[in-house]
Amino acid sequence: MTKELIKKAKKGDKHAFEQIIDYYQNTLYKVARTRLNSIEDIEDAIQETIISAYKSIHKLYNASKIKSWLITILINQCNYIYKQKQKDNTISFDLIEEKNYISDSYQNNSNIEFDSLMKVLNKDERTILLLYYSEGYNTKVIGKILNINDSTIRNIISRAKRKIEKELKEDSIYG
Repeated sequence: MTKELIKKAKKGDKHAFEQIIDYYQNTLYKVARTRLNSIEDIEDAIQETIISAYKSIHKLYNASKIKSWLITILINQCNYIYKQKQKDNTISFDLIEEKNYISDSYQNNSNIEFDSLMKVLNKDERTILLLYYSEGYNTKVIGKILNINDSTIRNIISRAKRKIEKELKEDSIYG
């Protein structure tokens, strides 16, 4: 991502902003997917993130931090949506059908093992592992993004790895 593109976006260039979002689209989707279950909620969180980022891009002082800045906005949006869903506490038939469709479509997907392993983790563990292993952030940056102490991030990574190892051992014994 070029700093020039970010400068243009900060000056109101919509095309430059669209290019930035296009560049980080997959990352935003992967992070939202670790936090939310429904495709609709994921799309809403990403859309609200884009709107919020567009409105406040002028506040981004360090262009090299754009990725973590976008992820921070996204996680806040995901948390808001999650809390709203908890307040509603209703089960949608659409959500049940969507989960069935997703699980059916995974049967032919080579990532089924990874997805099933991720299901043993809670949303914070999934998000942290994604940021750490897929996005390459160190524990200090992840801590800043999630507003969690650096040592806590390391403990969560360690605990998540143990859960995954346990799941793999159980699968190999019983599966």
